[in-house]
Order: sequence, then C-alpha cells, then structure tokens
Amino acid sequence: MKLYVMPLLACLLAASVLAARVFCPFWSAMAFWEEIIFYLCGLMVGVRLPDFDFLLPGLSHRSGVTHSCLPALLTMSSGAHAVAAGLAVGIALHLSSDMQPRAWSGGALIKLPLLGSIGLLSPLWLMANVIACLAIFMEVLASEPVDARQAITLLCLAGACWYFWREEKRPLLPLMALGFAGLLVHAMRGGGLSVQLVWQCLT
Repeated sequence: MKLYVMPLLACLLAASVLAARVFCPFWSAMAFWEEIIFYLCGLMVGVRLPDFDFLLPGLSHRSGVTHSCLPALLTMSSGAHAVAAGLAVGIALHLSSDMQPRAWSGGALIKLPLLGSIGLLSPLWLMANVIACLAIFMEVLASEPVDARQAITLLCLAGACWYFWREEKRPLLPLMALGFAGLLVHAMRGGGLSVQLVWQCLT
C-alpha cells in the first residue's frame, strides 16, 4: 500500500490541475502555481518509482531500469519538463538512500536486463544516476523565472526533509552523496553540462 499512495495522490493532484485549466476561468492568473504543482507531482512519484520494479514483470528488485535517471529522461523527452525535473529529484532521493544497504549482496545489487547483477559496481551505478538526476533537475530549473526557481527549490528541500525524516534512519551518507552530486553538477554546469551530455555519458 505504501508504494501506491504517493503516486496516486500525485496523479490526483495533476488531474485536478488539468481540470482547473478547463473549468476555472481564473486559472490562467495562477499559472505560476501550475508549474510548481507539476514539480511536486513528479517528486511524489519519483520517491517511490524505483521500487515499481516489484510490479513490472521481468524486472528484479533493484532493476537498473527503474533505479536510474531513465524515467526522468523519458518524461523530459515527452515535453513534461516540470514533471521530469520533480521526478529526477525524487529518484535521486531514493537512489541516495539505496546506497547504504546492510551488505552489498543479493537484493541490494543493481540488476540490468539480460546482463543480471552488476555486483560491486552497484554503488557507482547509483551515484552516477544521482548525479544525472540532479543534472536534469538543475537544467530544467535554470529555465524557470527567478521567483519560481526559489519556490521550487524550497519545495524540493521540504520534500527531501520529509523523505529522510520518514523513510531513512541513517541520513548522513545519503545526504553526503546528494551534497557531493549537487556540487559536482553545479561545477560542471559552469562548463556547459546538459541533458544531452548526460545521455551520451550513460549510453
């Protein structure tokens, strides 16, 4: 049940926004909030999405398909940039938390379709995809107006606080991983890091 609640609430929230576009004559005056709500919807889905490998036939737990930036990249390619950016942050939170299992064995290891477990390369996979997710988020965020950027950043920080307070008993390592990834992406963006470059690096 825990796996479904947040994504279902996100879908309900997104549907409410889409309905408001049609039925609320004053909604155009609140377009600023629409974008922020879509970021929130993406974030709510993203923190649970990696574990959807439990539900998808043919995927093992800790599948490299869901435990990666791929869902955010696919969402971005569809044109839903705000949702993709929120999704990327949620996935980054989840993957950073997955970096401290009791032992790097069995269900803690990343599994790739056809190839199987990648063994002790799993921490590197997780870290690389945390970095890629934050790169996607920062690139989309940079295109937002300044006021929206501030509101979205506060929203994502609040989401991170909630996630680590509710879900993670040992937040130090995940927070260090996120901090390192954020600083690295920030530094690389000064040299022109883009989603296209991230995609080329991962493929």
